[in-house]
Amino acid sequence: MIRNIFKILVYSVSFLALGAVAAFLVFRLVNYDKTGEVPPIEGKSVTEAAEMLNKRKLFLSIDGKEYHEKIREGHIISQKIKPGEKIKAGSDVGVVVSTGQEMYSMPSFEGQPLEDAKLTLTNLEMKIRKVTWVHSDSVPKGQIIAQRPLSGNITGNEINLLVSLGPYKVSYRCPSFVNMTIDDARILAKELGITLIEKEAGSRVIFQKPEAGAVIRNGDSVEVKLGRGWGMWF
Repeated sequence: MIRNIFKILVYSVSFLALGAVAAFLVFRLVNYDKTGEVPPIEGKSVTEAAEMLNKRKLFLSIDGKEYHEKIREGHIISQKIKPGEKIKAGSDVGVVVSTGQEMYSMPSFEGQPLEDAKLTLTNLEMKIRKVTWVHSDSVPKGQIIAQRPLSGNITGNEINLLVSLGPYKVSYRCPSFVNMTIDDARILAKELGITLIEKEAGSRVIFQKPEAGAVIRNGDSVEVKLGRGWGMWF
């Protein structure tokens, strides 16, 4: 009787052990079938990446969005799990998605002094890429003639500026202002681009410095003394 009971216990333990081994093997087999290999999805669109993951019983999880200069908007910049790794089916693969290039609102600087534009650009966290200086008869020295890119929304934060050096310095012989009426002298000086410094009072020029024939440039000054001169000028 006792021997039969002992045999039954031995058989029961053996059966349970075999069952446990079988269950372990089945568990390993089932889990192996329920793993997916992570594909390379960087640079893919969100839709394309999601389809690739779904075929492997995995899911796409957008963990963040960032500006990117090269990767287009809606495409994946990076993935949290490296390609080739095996993870449990139904798991999420985190990614960072591009929002495209960062947009900046560029003001118009044409006609403004260069120093004012520099201050504005610094406050906007923008940079001057290049400044080109050229002579201009219409734009005062130090003011901005043109800019590229133009004002509006742009994808970069750099700007090129064309800045005035003022008019070319033209040399010529100083005319004679002596015996001219002061009104005529002012007209001629304006046409030549020089400044008259008027001394004393009177209707005509009776003396000038520098004298007639001296080499001067546009922008220079000529001192004239006024009085009651006689005669005409030619």
